[in-house]
Order: sequence, then C-alpha cells, then structure tokens
Amino acid sequence: MSILAINGGEPIRTKAYPSWPTFDPADIEAFESIYNSGRWGVGGTKVPEFAKQFAEFQGANYGVCVNSGTTALYIALKAAEVGPGDEVITTPYTFQATIVAILMTHAVPVFVDTAPDSFLLDVSKVEAAITEKTKAILPVHIAGYPADLDGLVDIGNRHNLKIIEDCAQAHGAEWRGRGVGSWGDFGCFSFQSSKNLCAGEGGIVLMNDRELYERAWALHNCGRTPPDAEFGNIEPFGGNFRMTEWQASLLLSRLTRLEAETNHRHMNMRWLDGWFGEIPGIKVTPLDPRATRCGSHGYKAIFDSEEFEDISRGTFISAMRAEGIPIGYWYNTPMYRASFLSSNLFGSDLDFSDVHCPETEKICQSGLAFSQNVLMGTEEDMEDIIKAAIKIRRNVRELKENS
Repeated sequence: MSILAINGGEPIRTKAYPSWPTFDPADIEAFESIYNSGRWGVGGTKVPEFAKQFAEFQGANYGVCVNSGTTALYIALKAAEVGPGDEVITTPYTFQATIVAILMTHAVPVFVDTAPDSFLLDVSKVEAAITEKTKAILPVHIAGYPADLDGLVDIGNRHNLKIIEDCAQAHGAEWRGRGVGSWGDFGCFSFQSSKNLCAGEGGIVLMNDRELYERAWALHNCGRTPPDAEFGNIEPFGGNFRMTEWQASLLLSRLTRLEAETNHRHMNMRWLDGWFGEIPGIKVTPLDPRATRCGSHGYKAIFDSEEFEDISRGTFISAMRAEGIPIGYWYNTPMYRASFLSSNLFGSDLDFSDVHCPETEKICQSGLAFSQNVLMGTEEDMEDIIKAAIKIRRNVRELKENS
C-alpha cells in the first residue's frame, strides 16, 4: 500500500494555508472615508500622509507614491539620470520588472552573478563589472532577504554610483536595525496584490536626499514641483505616475498591521530554518547576521537531488503539494535568458548570449520557495511542512519507483 499522498496515500494535511490578502473592517472604513470626501486623486491628503508614514517606517526621509513597483524603479533610474547607453549593474535572479525598468530608460543591464546558495547579488563580483558607462547598481532583496547593503553602499560611494534598492519583496526588512530602502540613494517598493503590504497595485520611491526627492516628485507628476520645493523646477519633464487616494487609504490602514505581520513571518522563517537544517537534501539559506529582520515575502531553500536518490526538484514539489504543502520556486530562468531580451525588441546591440552566471543558473534549477501567506500560518502549519518533507525523504524510494 502506498504511503505517499502522490501515490494514493493519506496526505499530511487537507486544510488550506492562510489566504492573502487578509481583510479588516478598518479597510472598509478607510474606503468609505475616501468615497465621502470626494477627493479621489490629486489634492487629497491620504497619498502624502502614506508617503510620510511609510518612509518613516522604513527609516527614510522622503517618499514619492506611484502607480506600481515597476514605475518606482523607472522613476528612481530617471532621477539618478540614467539614460541611453548607460549601464546598470544588477542581478539576473529577479522578476522581469527590474530589467524592464532599466530598458525603459534605454540603459543596458549588466548582470552579476548571485552569491553561492544565497539568491542575492554577489557583492564581491560587482566592482569587476564596473566600466566608464556604469551609472548605478540595482540590488534586489529577494523574498525580503536583504542584500549586502554595507558592501554595496561602500562600492557606490567609492565609485560615485547611485544605489537603487529593489525592495518590491522587502517591506519591513531591516539591515542593522534600519529599514531597507533607506540605505541606498533610492528604495523602490511595490504594493501589488501578492506583496506583504498591498493595495492591488501601487509603489513608492524612498530617498534621503532632498534634491533627488524633488526630481522624483517632478518625474511622477507631469514635471511639477512639490508644494514645498526648495530646488525650483529641476526636472521639467515628467508623466502621470500618481497613486490614487483609494490606494493610499487602504495602505494606511494595512500599514498599522505590517509590523506584527512581519514579525510573525520572520518568526516562522526562523523556525523553518531550524527544522529544514536537520533534513539532508534541504539546504537553508540563512539570513545574513547583519540583517536584523527579514521581510519574509516568502521562504527560500535549496533542493539537493542527490540526497533524495536523484529525484527531480519537480517530482519533489509535486509530492509535497500532494501532501497539502503549497511549495514551488521563485524563478527558473536567469533574466539574461528571458525571451523578451532575445527578441531583438530593444535592438541588436543587446546581446546576452555569452552571459553565464553559474550560481544563478544553479538556483534556478534547485531553488524551493513558499509564498508569504504560508508564513502567516501557525506553528502547527509550519510543522506540517516539515512533516511532509520528512515523509517524502523516508519514502523517497517509493516516490522514485512511481515517478
């Protein structure tokens, strides 16, 4: 008789993990206040209020609310005066928005490999990629795990390069006690539906420098200066990339819950690290000790096929899902192999066929991940994840024979 659920056995669990987004009566009250105010867009109070509160939450001086995380990256790049022919150093292990934003400025992404088994940009390889065309470095805090901000800021300072943090997955993450997004010249967040702080869509650019703030403000608001401008009309060109009052009101309501939710996810992430570390074949990717809090947009680990009698990652994922565990992976293709980069859409000069980042290619084939809603579960929910992995490990021969 089969033991594993994928072969007809009893699953570890049938109960669903917490859904996302969550709902609270305060969210409805926030919407009602906007509806009754008649101020749904320009001239309202909620967008500037949220920009101020979220900037403070992450430890930055200024925030400019925009309509998406992709737009936040684009505005930051433009405010950094990145343009045609410039180069931006970044990671190939990311969502396409990181690369699309660079291409929207007509700059060229320069891919630097990830550090071994970390999923994050390898700072030790960044300086070798700097040329006279390099204008900025764009690290990505994948799954809310902060990249090496000490090393990146140091490189940026020594080479006069802007640091643009892609924090789309890192709300609430901290580096040495201060929020990510406040360490570089710009911090770019997304509020898309899956994010830990969400409003369907939306984004924000954080800055500490006043002049960069005013430049970003003009870029997002049709070239206009902010109400309290100190530098005059420094960026006369801009589009309409504004956030609505509806989004800001919902974000203000949800922001009151973000601290507790982030701590809960972080606690469960640490718990899983401890238990997965005891299972041969599941390698945890520990948090850098300088990262005082993980944003925990998800959980990430490395699957070692050899320790599971050479079954594929896909087979392991299917077996875990049959046990009731919603496991998957982040990205299975390095960005330099993305179809839109090989389509000649951006001209024949963009040729990444010779780019090879072995560590990134390895984690694209071996990475495992849970989404952040799973980390909102109870300790019992986390225990079921470990029970399922142990069950599969103990009965891997049955899985191999039937796969």
